[in-house]
Amino acid sequence: MTEPGVRKPRPVPPGATIGVVAPSGPVPPEALEAGLERLQQWGYRTVVGDAVLQQRGYLAGPDERRAEDFNRMWADPAVDAVLCARGGYGAMRILNRIDWEQVRRNPKFFCGFSDITALHLAMEREAGLVTFHGPMVAAFGGAEGYNSAGLRRALMETGPLGEIPWPDPAEAGAPRPVTIRPGVAEGRLIGGNLTLIVSLLGTRWEPDFTGRIVLLEDVDEPPYRVDRMLVQLLLAGKLQRAAGIVFGDSPTCLHGPPGRPSLALPEVLSELLGPLGIPVLYGFPCGHGPHRATLPLGVHARLDAEAGTLTILEPAVES
Repeated sequence: MTEPGVRKPRPVPPGATIGVVAPSGPVPPEALEAGLERLQQWGYRTVVGDAVLQQRGYLAGPDERRAEDFNRMWADPAVDAVLCARGGYGAMRILNRIDWEQVRRNPKFFCGFSDITALHLAMEREAGLVTFHGPMVAAFGGAEGYNSAGLRRALMETGPLGEIPWPDPAEAGAPRPVTIRPGVAEGRLIGGNLTLIVSLLGTRWEPDFTGRIVLLEDVDEPPYRVDRMLVQLLLAGKLQRAAGIVFGDSPTCLHGPPGRPSLALPEVLSELLGPLGIPVLYGFPCGHGPHRATLPLGVHARLDAEAGTLTILEPAVES
């Protein structure tokens, strides 16, 4: 089922070495330490990039240092996987500094989300690499059990991940499925943070959603801003080509500022995405809420928006 030109990483069993990079914003040392300890408890060795604890304003050090860290992890044969420390802003600034030939030659497990969407989209375009939208070392999310189970399974599972589970409804902050438009669709998964997707329009890394299941999510954007970004994608003819849309749990985007008139986010999604005539689901546990599923980007998936399910149909790694 693997598409021609798609590269998959190898599985990452305990005992392997995980490299940690910070392509975007500054990393809190305490959160980094806790995340490294978690990986070590799972049985992994860790290597931390030289720039991970640097800071230059809202960036984790200068662009050249962040890019050097990234390239070094891909070139180092002792590093089996690369996890991002956190998002923030800055990944777009290093896209032109990445050694894409190294990425093509050394397909490795790569995981992150939010600002890391720029790297996910670029790695698919430049290397055809399957990457993972999921928790980060120093931005793991509060749902420790759910997030740990998903990431550990993605690191080691050699078969299809199957239906991605929803968290227990009794857990604090657990999202529930909201069907915006029912239906079933299949296609390769693509996407991530809505702001980053829109920011890459007009660049060489602009995504192509034709026949794809599109993942979207965002944080701290009131509904009118989400509206504006979706309209931009629609005016660019992007979403009309999609097979289906999964909008991740985005609790800080649900409502406008207090005292100001606003639509609710599900209303925006229904009004703008419903007329596309494709399945649309809101609330999937893969956004900036406490629950952060690990989703392989670039592999075939099935979306059932009425049932509220997303099922991964093919292996995401080469065994």
